[in-house]
Amino acid sequence: MNKSKSVRNTVIAVCLFIVIFGALLLTATLYDLEVSKILAKVNVGEYFTTSVFGAIFESIGSWPVYAMLSAAFAIIYSNTKRSSVKPLKILGSIAANIASVIAMAVLVFDTVSYITRHVSVPAGEAITSVFAKVVCVFIAAACGELLCYAFSRLDDDKAKALLRLSFVILFGVILANIFVNIIKNIMCRPRYRTMQCLNQPDENGNIFWNYHRWYQKFRMPEEGDPLYIAMSNGHKVGHDAYRSFPSGHTCAAGTIYAILALPKLLKKYDTPKMRALLCFIAVAVTGIVAVSRIVCGAHYFSDVLIGGTSTFVSMMLAIKIFIKDDFKKV
Repeated sequence: MNKSKSVRNTVIAVCLFIVIFGALLLTATLYDLEVSKILAKVNVGEYFTTSVFGAIFESIGSWPVYAMLSAAFAIIYSNTKRSSVKPLKILGSIAANIASVIAMAVLVFDTVSYITRHVSVPAGEAITSVFAKVVCVFIAAACGELLCYAFSRLDDDKAKALLRLSFVILFGVILANIFVNIIKNIMCRPRYRTMQCLNQPDENGNIFWNYHRWYQKFRMPEEGDPLYIAMSNGHKVGHDAYRSFPSGHTCAAGTIYAILALPKLLKKYDTPKMRALLCFIAVAVTGIVAVSRIVCGAHYFSDVLIGGTSTFVSMMLAIKIFIKDDFKKV
C-alpha cells in the first residue's frame, strides 16, 4: 500500500470514527438516565445488582486487561530468554515471568473479590479462606507459567514480531487507565445505584434528583455526609459510589482491542475473514461488559462509551507508534 493511499484510508477511518462516536455521545448525553432506568437491575435501598448476568460480568469483566498484560509479559519473557546478553537473559526472563504470574494473580483475586459481593456470607467466607487463597495462587501461577511456556515455544521471528504486540498492550493499558482514573477522581459522578441505595427522594418523590450528566462535575462526599454510603451487604462502598464516569470495567475490557494489531504482525491473521473476526470479538467483548455495567447500575451509557473508547483510541495510537506500515509480517 502506497503512502498516499494509507493516509487517505486513515483520514476516512478517523472521520467515520468521529461521526459514530459523536452520534453515540449525543444519544448518551440526552438519554443516560432513561437507559439506566430501563436496563438497571438494582433494588431500591441496595447497592449491588440482582441480575445474574450483571453479577457474572461484574466479576469477570476486567479479565481482558489482566489476561492481556499476562500475555504481554509472557511474550517479553520468551524474547529475553533468547537474548545473547546473559544478564538480560537471566534477570529479564525472571522479571517477565514473575510479572506474567502477578497479572494472572490479580485477575484471580479481583474476580474472587467481586464474587463475594453477590453470594451469601458463608459462601463468601469459603472462597476467601486460607485454603481458597492458596488454590487461587496455584491457579494464577499455573496460568502464568503456561503462557510463558506457550510463547517460549514460538520460533524467533514470531516471538520478535509479537514483542511489538506486548509494547502495544503495555502502552495502551497505561495510557487508557491514567486517563480514566484521573477523570474519575475529578468528576466524582454519582452512580445510578448510589441514588438507588441512598433512596433519598426530594419533595416530588424523585430519588434521582442528584443525577449529573457526564460533563457535570460533582464532589466526593466524606463520612458524616448524608450522601456518603459506608457499607452495603457487608462490603465497603465509600468513595466508590462516586466514581461512575468513565467506566473502569469497560476500559479494562477494551484492552481486547489490542488483538487488532495481529493482522499487522502475522500473515495468518491478515485476511478479510480474520480481520472481521478479530473486530467482532473485540467489539462483542467490550459491548457485553459495557451493557453489564449498566445492568448493574454501576454506570451510565456515557460512562461505558467513554471508558471503552479511551482504550480503543489508546490501542490504535499504540499500534500506530509501535507497528509501522512497512513492517514485514511473519
